[in-house]
Amino acid sequence: MSTPVGAPPPPSSPRPARVPLALRLERAIDRASFLLCRTLVRSLPYGSVRTLGYALGEARFRLSFRERPRIRRELESLLGRPPGDPVTHARLRTAYRTSDAAMLEVLKLFDRPQDIDLLLSHAHVVGLDNVRRALEAGRGAILLAGHSGNGALLAVRLVAAGIPVSVIYHQARMMDKALFEDGLRAYDVGAIEANQGLQAYGRMLGALRRNEVVLMMADQGVKKAKDGTILRFLGKDMPMPLGPAQLARHAKAPVLPVSAVGFEPQWRFEIQPAVLLNPAASLEAEMAALLRVTEQDILRHPQLWSWHHRRWRRFPLADDGAVAVSP
Repeated sequence: MSTPVGAPPPPSSPRPARVPLALRLERAIDRASFLLCRTLVRSLPYGSVRTLGYALGEARFRLSFRERPRIRRELESLLGRPPGDPVTHARLRTAYRTSDAAMLEVLKLFDRPQDIDLLLSHAHVVGLDNVRRALEAGRGAILLAGHSGNGALLAVRLVAAGIPVSVIYHQARMMDKALFEDGLRAYDVGAIEANQGLQAYGRMLGALRRNEVVLMMADQGVKKAKDGTILRFLGKDMPMPLGPAQLARHAKAPVLPVSAVGFEPQWRFEIQPAVLLNPAASLEAEMAALLRVTEQDILRHPQLWSWHHRRWRRFPLADDGAVAVSP
């Protein structure tokens, strides 16, 4: 359609914000690293992928000479250890190694279907009866896990035990869009992409109303501050999602914390009984209570959590240094 004579010109579309060069470089490196890792794991049997992950984690630990000292000091503060503590140093080093081992195992798991018996031999789960008891009420159950260990393998183990489960995942820019969805469904695990907003929330509600399990994580905060609420988590005031508390309240579904407690010779997880929440409390207070349980589990096994994940490490420790979560 032409513009009428004498009419003001149509408003021009705003130019998209220019992405800083450093961020573009970081994204390019992340994408290249992901593609390299995916190529490497394709040539290895599942049982050997962990060894490669340990080596990659060791290299990342040694090369992170800028961020590592600060993360170590923060971890020492959280654990009440003295500066330069060798135990904390060893735990952080192990965290780098186990995190990369879990990441490569997930890539191998989703690259093509693996032998189920082999996978089950790499995971041990305590507390399945807690899940079954929670499902007896007919309102489904929310499993609240952390970025500790191979969570995808945990989901496969649940399905093998006859427990229907859907995993909530975030679609990362560097990954192929179908990697998580197709990879999970190959093991009869449901996949719900959190990036889809209200549509994803509706699918979570649907799964709970079918008396299924929803497995989610809320221990790395949210990407954009406007999408979360500032809460204290592991000594830092950072934007955290209210989604788990909102979903539990809306569906009247119990929330069961999941802890990673070991990694050798197999991943070991514990599913705890449902958290007792206060229905009269605010959503912020309920989410704070859930985060408190999560952080206590992390601090019991700090060598299994991804301390170097950018969403946590970019925030400073609060001035009071307190670990307690507060709404």
